[in-house]
Amino acid sequence: MYYVDEDIYFEASEFANNLANEVSFYTDLPIYRVKCMHVKKYMQNIEDVDFLEIEFEEHLTELIIGSIAKIYGEVLITINKNTMYERKWFTTMHEVAHYFFDLITLEDGMSLSDMVTDEGYLPEDLPREYRANVTASILMANDEALAYAINKFKCYRSVCNYFYLSKAALQNRLVEHLVYVKNCTPQYAFSLVSNYRYSDGTQFKKIFFNRQDTVQISE
Repeated sequence: MYYVDEDIYFEASEFANNLANEVSFYTDLPIYRVKCMHVKKYMQNIEDVDFLEIEFEEHLTELIIGSIAKIYGEVLITINKNTMYERKWFTTMHEVAHYFFDLITLEDGMSLSDMVTDEGYLPEDLPREYRANVTASILMANDEALAYAINKFKCYRSVCNYFYLSKAALQNRLVEHLVYVKNCTPQYAFSLVSNYRYSDGTQFKKIFFNRQDTVQISE
């Protein structure tokens, strides 16, 4: 989804990291070990949300990845059974974001769907979906967990596997972090992540772990 909004990013980031902290307290795990399955468990046991993997009808399976619905006051999150494992988890976290941010707008019997392509959304839907994507990305790999994994594992692939993130999803997570948190330009952020993904990642890690976050970094 090509949509950028700094205010929405920081709203989603603050919320997702705070939720990860709540999950940390609930599971008695340090926050850097909180991952998507722990968030899902929290949602089931504390928020009383039901999760269900289903096989959509053929004409829908290539359009919808997941959805959240309110049915007789109960909340149901459904995930397309035929999507890849990493995408199932990301979509689960995407729908968790809708639960907290957008459920209040749903009347009983209504639902919100996560579409395969951006073409399924109206222009006015894009801010809402961008917020859900940013939230999902950070729930998959909260800030402390992300730093822990990058420090612990030598290669990009291992970090992907640790968080159940696709390579593209981790790339988006890292680029956004570099742009908004480390003040990199988008072009420079992308080049740094490419250095990490396809090379030794020395330059990427130098910037990622730099504590002088207010310094403007340009090409």
